[in-house]
Amino acid sequence: MARKRKRVPEVLWRLFHHRARSLAETILVLVPPLPATASGCRCKGRRCLSCSGEEAMSLLVRPDDPSDYHKLLTGCFVVVSEDAPPSPSSILTAAGHNIVRRSIEMIMLELPSSSNLICCSYDKDNRSSAVVDELTSPKWTILLKRVGDALMMYLLKYTSIFLPLPRKKHHQISGSPISDFCFKFSRRMPDFKSQHHPLVCN
Repeated sequence: MARKRKRVPEVLWRLFHHRARSLAETILVLVPPLPATASGCRCKGRRCLSCSGEEAMSLLVRPDDPSDYHKLLTGCFVVVSEDAPPSPSSILTAAGHNIVRRSIEMIMLELPSSSNLICCSYDKDNRSSAVVDELTSPKWTILLKRVGDALMMYLLKYTSIFLPLPRKKHHQISGSPISDFCFKFSRRMPDFKSQHHPLVCN
């Protein structure tokens, strides 16, 4: 039996197993395969996550990065949807905060009845919401610059994101509500419903 990852919250582990990873681990898993040569990468030798191989983590997080960015990468957990398409082949360019709004509006256009929490309370006129404020904060802006538009949009559209809260709790800001998965899981395993799981406040 596979050993449970120590830092993955219990509910996420029981529901999703190895699909539940820290934000940093998820990004490294989604990075496109290493090109045959660095010169063959679309970054044209400037070095990016895709052509950095084992050194990708050193590009994703640097010693002088703010502490809240470090905490985001290690304390935020992500689950990629089972029906997500393959990750993008390019991770270059960063268009800024509009990528968040564009992603939300694409979800709302493609799936008008979507239960994706990233669309919750989104004001189409002002293009704003509490989730937009979070995802355009300085720490997320650093992440966008490191991973690029395509990978960021993939994260926003095809994953469930759980932000860390005090006392080892987490707050879900994207994806289908975890309560839906808990309900389905508890119907198969009644003991799951009766146990205390200090995870997620939706």
